[in-house]
Amino acid sequence: MYTQILRQLLLILHLSGLTLMVGTTVASFVTFRAFKNRFNQKSESSTGLLQLLSNLAPVKGIGGILLILSGIGLTYITGWVFLHMLWLQVKLCLILLLPLNEILIGNKQQKKLKTAFFENNPDSTAVIKIAIPKISIFYTIQLLLFFGIFVLAVFKFN
Repeated sequence: MYTQILRQLLLILHLSGLTLMVGTTVASFVTFRAFKNRFNQKSESSTGLLQLLSNLAPVKGIGGILLILSGIGLTYITGWVFLHMLWLQVKLCLILLLPLNEILIGNKQQKKLKTAFFENNPDSTAVIKIAIPKISIFYTIQLLLFFGIFVLAVFKFN
C-alpha cells in the first residue's frame, strides 16, 4: 500500500516536471518568435520579450530537477526493472539530449543574442541575424525531442 501511494506521488511529480519543462519550452519558443517578429519590425517591445525569455529558464530548470528526481525514484521503486527495456533506454538518451542541446546551442546563442541586443555596436545587428536562425533550430530540436519522449512513453515498444 505504501509503495503504491509513493509510486503515485512520484508519478505526479514526474508529470509535473515534464509539464513544466515542455510548457516552458513552448512558452519560450512562442516568446522567441514574437521577439523575432518585433525585432524585424524594429519594435520597442522586443526588449521586454527578450527579458521574458531570460526569466523563463529557471522554471524549466525546476521542471528538469523534478523530472530527474522523480524518474530516479520511480525507477528505484520498480526495482530497476524498466532499465532493461529498449524503449526506456532510447527515452533516456533523448532526455540526455535535451540539456546537451540546451547547453551547446540554446544557452550559447541566447547569450550572444542578449549581449548583442543590449550593446550599441555596429556589429550587433549582424550577430543577432546569425543567432536567430540557430535559436530557431534549437527550439525545433527541443520540441522534436519532447515529441519523441512522449511517443516512447505511450507506445513502450520492445
